[in-house]
Amino acid sequence: MAGERFVKNSAVKRTAQSAEIAFQTLRKAILTGELKEGDKVREIRLARQWKIGRTPLREAIRRAAESGYLILRPNHAPIVRELSAADILQIYALRKVLECYALECAWDGLRESDFEYLRRLEGKVQTAKSGNSRLHAQFTFDNALHQLWVTKNGNPWLVSILDRLLIFRPNYQSRDVNMLAGRPDLTDAAYEDHQKILAALIQRDRPRALRALRHHISEAGTILAGLHPTGSAPKKS
Repeated sequence: MAGERFVKNSAVKRTAQSAEIAFQTLRKAILTGELKEGDKVREIRLARQWKIGRTPLREAIRRAAESGYLILRPNHAPIVRELSAADILQIYALRKVLECYALECAWDGLRESDFEYLRRLEGKVQTAKSGNSRLHAQFTFDNALHQLWVTKNGNPWLVSILDRLLIFRPNYQSRDVNMLAGRPDLTDAAYEDHQKILAALIQRDRPRALRALRHHISEAGTILAGLHPTGSAPKKS
């Protein structure tokens, strides 16, 4: 009996691990633009392509729908959620409130080693030679900076909510889905915002860091909503 329980528990654990891998693979495909807004999620094709069983993939699709990434349709393949300019503004309004709260929660746990890592990423932006390599370096710096307070705030519920809000994030690595492609004026402005946030963090100036973060997220939401087909694109500076 003990042996049977061990086998059953092992099988359940493997199934749960497979479902988690499937979910993370599906989520990454959506966030990176491999699966674009409005695309149908073909279960058989993806299971074959990703070498994932259909049972864990079904669980991943269910979780992705609960998280807001997909829309389930009776008797039809799920589709990747399409967001409007209004959706973007609402998402970024939430991010502004929650990320500032996350930064306040994480503040006392931030370490010099965190800042050293971010300084190195900042330096890679400055030394990038081509437009594409600079764009990639900016994205890496951007992501690492925001992840600092997202992962270090000590509140798993807050981490989960912020993770879900990443349903919309411009992808700097693929020109096919990057709303900021061809707009170095905007990506450079965002980079300067990130530099100001990091400088305030290094100087341990909490009010200034929060002001810079609040300003950055507000600006980013407005710009991205304007670049959306249903919005009004910002003019080049």
